[in-house]
Amino acid sequence: MRQKKMLLFTGQFFLVSIVTALLIPAVLHAFLYLEQSGFFPPSDLVLGKNLFVILFINALMVSLFVNFGFCGLRFHEESMKLHEALVESQLQLLQQQISPHFMFNVLNHINILMREDVSLASALLIRYAKILRYQLDNDKNKKGNLGKDVQFLQDFVEIQKIRWGEELDICCSWKMENCDREFPPLLLITFIENAFKHVSRGVTDKAYVDINFIQTTQYVCLNVKNSKSIIQRDKYPVSGIGLLNVKKRLDILYGANYDLTVEDSETTYYTKLHISL
Repeated sequence: MRQKKMLLFTGQFFLVSIVTALLIPAVLHAFLYLEQSGFFPPSDLVLGKNLFVILFINALMVSLFVNFGFCGLRFHEESMKLHEALVESQLQLLQQQISPHFMFNVLNHINILMREDVSLASALLIRYAKILRYQLDNDKNKKGNLGKDVQFLQDFVEIQKIRWGEELDICCSWKMENCDREFPPLLLITFIENAFKHVSRGVTDKAYVDINFIQTTQYVCLNVKNSKSIIQRDKYPVSGIGLLNVKKRLDILYGANYDLTVEDSETTYYTKLHISL
């Protein structure tokens, strides 16, 4: 089957079934011969030769049924292994697509700051190195630690606070009941990153980003809201590869056990992610 030799597989399947089905009439024929030769006394346990064809047909049906069952179980096992490998490869690919996108924005920020404030750019570079280490240290095929992932988000937000200064109001709330709980790494960064990427540069009204994270024993909930302008909406559409990838990851990891709400108006962009644990 792995070598795609279906004709050979079919021939071997029926050959094994026929050989197996012949064993029962052969054994009965041997006992009948021993009875007729006087080795065993006559009995009614062994039927006559005229029923051997019927015995063979019945045995062949049973043999085919059993072999189909075993082959079905084996095919199911192989299918589950292939599905698991496919899911792991999809998760790894999606996370690899998110990481370069995030790091491109990071390097772009540092490049701009190098022209304005070298000392601030150096401080940010050190903090970005910490973020990069977290990304590199995570095994993409395993679940990470929720506390470390939230700390990663907090580091990102603190860097944005330094970068924006007084131009942006940033309000954050982080509530966790179990910091050691397993959680997929780098799953939430896209929502927060998009908020800072598409937030409005307020002229009359001050721009803002509001982040609210809650984790209990039953669920994880992240609410992110940011101000935006029509000009930025036309120039930088909010939906992109990062948001599409995180939706695919959520489908693979949680199936129907999550709810994602996205509200896009002329002045605000709001996302709410609720994951049942």
